[in-house]
Amino acid sequence: MADLTHPCVVDLKEVLCNESSVFMVMQYCPGGELYDIVRQKGPYSEEEARRHFQRLIQGVDFCHRKRIYHRDLKPENLFLDENGDLCIGDFGLAALRADEDETNLRTICGTPHFAAPEVMGGSRRLVGNKNFKTINTKTRRHGYDGAAADVWSCGCILYFLLTGKFPFDGKNFVQLQLMVQKTEPYFPSSAISKPVERLIKGMLIKEPERRMTVPQIMKSGWFKTDFHPVEEPKHVSRFFDEEDPELEEFLAPDDDLVVKESMDASTRDLSAYEGSKLRPIKQLNAFELINIAAFDVASIFDEDENTVSNATRFISGKPIDDVQNAIIAAAKKVGSTSRRRTAARVIFNNNQNGQVVTMRTYQVVPGICVYDFSRDEGGRDKFHVWFDGVKSDPQVAECIKP
Repeated sequence: MADLTHPCVVDLKEVLCNESSVFMVMQYCPGGELYDIVRQKGPYSEEEARRHFQRLIQGVDFCHRKRIYHRDLKPENLFLDENGDLCIGDFGLAALRADEDETNLRTICGTPHFAAPEVMGGSRRLVGNKNFKTINTKTRRHGYDGAAADVWSCGCILYFLLTGKFPFDGKNFVQLQLMVQKTEPYFPSSAISKPVERLIKGMLIKEPERRMTVPQIMKSGWFKTDFHPVEEPKHVSRFFDEEDPELEEFLAPDDDLVVKESMDASTRDLSAYEGSKLRPIKQLNAFELINIAAFDVASIFDEDENTVSNATRFISGKPIDDVQNAIIAAAKKVGSTSRRRTAARVIFNNNQNGQVVTMRTYQVVPGICVYDFSRDEGGRDKFHVWFDGVKSDPQVAECIKP
């Protein structure tokens, strides 16, 4: 986000950190979320919706030119600043593609009501369903285009701004995806004129290769009506200039600095996997650490926050094998079988209640690992009960002790 300085993107003002936390100081948007405004006051008029949509597309265009794809565009992630102007926020699922020859993404993410069919079509929850066989196989093998996926989300957002409803809806995930894959949205003539209907239909084409692009959207007659492009600021570097003579003494190497390598039991556990067929456990960089913590790094390090209501992870300095084996044994006690996929990933399955949980192990620093749990199948309440039961097991509790 340090490179996303644009009037239509929530600005990152400052990043502060201490030994336990990273604090991101963002632009204040007192107008609130667009979703809440529509729910409280009803849908926008076409003129008001167009003004917000124009800023949305300009912000998305800027991100795409930086080869950054948001992947979770929705009204909850669009905010109004003090002037009532739209700003795009929450880049927690964004992806950067520095290589121009590699544009496809593979992570299945986003919000189902606003995610493109080729994104959610690759979900493991649709594996084996004959209605999704073709798209599921294609997405898993070849990935998807992040730019086209963002365009689909923008089309869903415009529909929501004008009607106050989702273009596709269903009682559950599979039914919703069936509507997305097989049906077209209903366009009420009282809320949506023919020009904007044609625009939305062009953005909601199922095949991403045929879907409208951002430049095509900006050339459409409806979009250009009363269009006043924002002024993009000149590039301002958020990083120090390595050629600045005033910084020379700070950048010069310290010949007296001695770095000692750490090799404790946990570190040896990592190297033990190097000769095996299992994919080794990776060490997180700062951005990955922030991402798995949902931008709340304090929840990882603060023991008081390590409760099932606030987190689905814990940290341990014990040997990795000891911790993983304790978790597997504890899961067995609560009725779950385990299946190891990699050195870092173990899947727990309870056939009686349909609960499926994935545990991922990340190394923060040598000797310290985060054990992250995600609910793949089953209800949230059951997942919390499962996690609480595993974490309170005496062997696991011993591993969590500082």
